[in-house]
Amino acid sequence: MPFTSRSLRPGWLPVLSGFAAMAADPLILTNQHVDLRIIDRPGESNRLGLVIRDGDTGLTYSPTNAVLELTPSTRMPIPEGFEVFGPVDSPLWILPQSQDPDVLFLGMSAAGIPSGIFEPRFQMDLVRVEGPGNFFLWQFDTLGNLVMAMNSRDGISTADSIQPLTGGHEHYNWGFNASGVHDVVFRVTNRLMGTTNVIASGEVAVRFGVQPYSLILPAEAALLSLPERTDTGFQCRVTGTPGRVYPVETSEDLEIWVPSGGVTPGPDGSATFTRTTSANVLFVRTRTP
Repeated sequence: MPFTSRSLRPGWLPVLSGFAAMAADPLILTNQHVDLRIIDRPGESNRLGLVIRDGDTGLTYSPTNAVLELTPSTRMPIPEGFEVFGPVDSPLWILPQSQDPDVLFLGMSAAGIPSGIFEPRFQMDLVRVEGPGNFFLWQFDTLGNLVMAMNSRDGISTADSIQPLTGGHEHYNWGFNASGVHDVVFRVTNRLMGTTNVIASGEVAVRFGVQPYSLILPAEAALLSLPERTDTGFQCRVTGTPGRVYPVETSEDLEIWVPSGGVTPGPDGSATFTRTTSANVLFVRTRTP
């Protein structure tokens, strides 16, 4: 596991080396009108990408900072004739193609990309699904026939793809046949207009939370600050993820490190670590749980 090291000396500020900035909790989206939007970042090595665009607020989120939630009201039993999703009467959670104000309305968009740069249609491929169940993406045609676009239940192949139109926007039904957290990984490609140069995004994981689920987030790397000499030793502030136990090690010479218990940040994300010692210099480091 990674370590962060801080040097504590009487009256000195800690040496901040290798500090990782703390990440905010992800936003849970439950009933907004949002799109997975293809973006183009000319000049960047990873030019194409996917973001989550909230059509209600105009805000844009990285897929790593949001969870697309399927609430209990999205659950239904699989009817006869639709065994492609699983056994009859087993559960299926669906974000529908048509808008329901009580659930998430999720679209697919390349609306922010002007014409003339890429070929008219992008290709968005399903790479893999990480989670307890299967992922499905489908529409119904004008005759009411189910047209499956992506189906991880029968294996993932080149057939699991859609072709969003440059500047376009459309809706699908998004489904899962198990509750829990699912990371659905996509890749986007297109060819620059008038060239043979095909541009591909990296793998982009979009996180869906199918109720009921438990979202356990990685702990933040701890920040150690405010070193202070006390009557019996040293103390400092530890800032990190509330409720997570950070193992602490101390050293007097940076060679021999001694386990020195753990510290658990409170609701405000901070706690105080204290150590009784007669040493004039103490080095402290925390392990990220």
